[in-house]
Amino acid sequence: MKKERDIDIVLGLAGNPNVGKSSFFHQLTGIGVNVSNYPGTTIELAEGIVKHEDHTVKVIDLPGVYSLGAVAEDEWVARRAILERDVDVIIDIVDASNLERNLYLALQLIELNIPIVIVLNQYDVAAQKGMSIDPESLSESLGVPVIPTVANQGINVAKAFSVAIEIGLKQKKPEKKVDMDKKLEERVESLAEVISKEIDTVPFGLPPRSLAIKLLEGDEELIDSVIDEEGGEEIAEKARELAQEINEEYGEASAFRIARERHGLASLISEEVSERTEVSPSLSERISGWTTETKTGVPILIGVFLGLLMLLFYGGGFIEEVLIGGWETYVEPNLVSVFQIISPNPEIAEILDIGINLGIKGILAVMFPYILVFFLALALLEDSGYLPRMAYVMDSVMHKIGLHGKAVVPMLGGFGCNVPAIMATRGLTSKRQRLISTFLITLVPCSARTVVIIGTVGAFIGVLPALVIYGMILTLIFLVGFTLNRFIPGETSGMVMEIPPLRKPTFKPVLSKTWNRLKEFVYIASPLLIVGSFLIGILDASGVMNSIVEPFSIFTESVLGLPPILIIPLLYGIVRKEGALVLLFAVAGTSNLGSFMTSLQLFVFALVVAIYIPCIATIAVLKREQGWKHAIIVTVSTIVLAIIVGSLVFHLNPLSLMG
Repeated sequence: MKKERDIDIVLGLAGNPNVGKSSFFHQLTGIGVNVSNYPGTTIELAEGIVKHEDHTVKVIDLPGVYSLGAVAEDEWVARRAILERDVDVIIDIVDASNLERNLYLALQLIELNIPIVIVLNQYDVAAQKGMSIDPESLSESLGVPVIPTVANQGINVAKAFSVAIEIGLKQKKPEKKVDMDKKLEERVESLAEVISKEIDTVPFGLPPRSLAIKLLEGDEELIDSVIDEEGGEEIAEKARELAQEINEEYGEASAFRIARERHGLASLISEEVSERTEVSPSLSERISGWTTETKTGVPILIGVFLGLLMLLFYGGGFIEEVLIGGWETYVEPNLVSVFQIISPNPEIAEILDIGINLGIKGILAVMFPYILVFFLALALLEDSGYLPRMAYVMDSVMHKIGLHGKAVVPMLGGFGCNVPAIMATRGLTSKRQRLISTFLITLVPCSARTVVIIGTVGAFIGVLPALVIYGMILTLIFLVGFTLNRFIPGETSGMVMEIPPLRKPTFKPVLSKTWNRLKEFVYIASPLLIVGSFLIGILDASGVMNSIVEPFSIFTESVLGLPPILIIPLLYGIVRKEGALVLLFAVAGTSNLGSFMTSLQLFVFALVVAIYIPCIATIAVLKREQGWKHAIIVTVSTIVLAIIVGSLVFHLNPLSLMG
């Protein structure tokens, strides 16, 4: 990334996961932010532009990481942005209630000798836990400004931002270095002197001491960069000799010794600047305990899931009823009149009616009642810190299908969208787990599939049959996972996962997450669906529709028991799932699907659409993550599963639905 001409300063927000970076970011930037991938990676960065006095500031929310080791892709991105000076100043968000753990990353950032401000966020949570931290003492120990904040309430956020801008503009570095063990420090300084003498251009402009520490840690990227410089071979050799000396001196690899020193310093500093008193557990902490205990956590998890579905069934259904009722009362009659004025030709008027009227009506029936409500609920669950608790509770169940509880997080993300959920499997520890979880995520009913289920079965048959579809899909996921676990060689590893504190969701981050997910539907899907509606209108008016439908009619009608015309939305569902519902309205010629299809047909249609491969975007990400072979296998397998299950339900009709 390069600084744009009209940007005066770039500020990066760094910190561990779950420290409140999102709250801090959205307090600064508001809702209107851009989300894009860091060049050459799948890691998304949120960016916002802020005016501060006479300066234009770009704020970048860097990935949440525990260190700058560049082992995982998110660590690499955070480190790369800092090393290449994509950012002018860092605000390191530290969880005040977990000071010792968070100081490890802070010490690494300070070692880089870059302009930095430490923010003690969640200061109120620390106080509730009986922790009292002295920001001035911490600032003196670290040699950088330290400001306590409560980001979700906006407390001191503006002050921290102002101080960071001032430091960034002046390029004010840390005022002191945090020394390690004396003998270790001597070797660091010895290598730093050699670096100063031997090479003119230090990689990434790092200070010699910072580079020396990284070389002693065995940082391969920086070692390669040094070797490429004239005189670099001598420095690399000197680093190897000193690393061997450290190994002999302390009985462990130099990288481990340096990490141990940082942890020790973090513990020592934390003890010196904070005091702790015993306090009774707060209500939030007690609720947090209930969510992670099996006896209470499982019922809570089921309750949350059912509550989400009820919100969609009743809340979304009410919104749909209001929107469609208003459209049919106030807009549709006028549009039909306009179409007749535009063209006396009934076929042209029919094309316009299907393309514009039914197309927009279908989008309204999908976007606001179901997609918007689902994304809003998902953002609330994410911001509250509840999702990791679901992962913890589900850990033992997940082991039966070859995964651990951490895989629940990307799978839960699949309820929003399968594409980023599949990308999130990179955080799993083995190729086997990534393969199994990727396959299962494609079966998770994403928001688009949920729209189809609720917009058909939920709206026209009832809540219970819709819940049965979810039950069938979850059972199918378990059976497929159990089978894959049996036949794919390897073992399931254990889970190491941090559980953040429960917290009250913050208004701006929730709205921002909701909008960032919804805008793809608004800007990309909606125009495509209007085009699809127009195409249906043209095919229907020209008589070409029958020539497309007839070859599939035996399969559609005899195997699945559906009206032959439904092959059109079924095929379009491979492009975008919500499009299957919108085009269903278009081919039905009415928003009252109950008058076009029987209850059994609605159930089978929703079930089939909910099982087979989510969309073209999912196929593309499967290819990128697992290769064409696995992408084709997953795609074909889910289509076959959908046909088999749909056919069985049609012919057996286990719910005795009206056929």
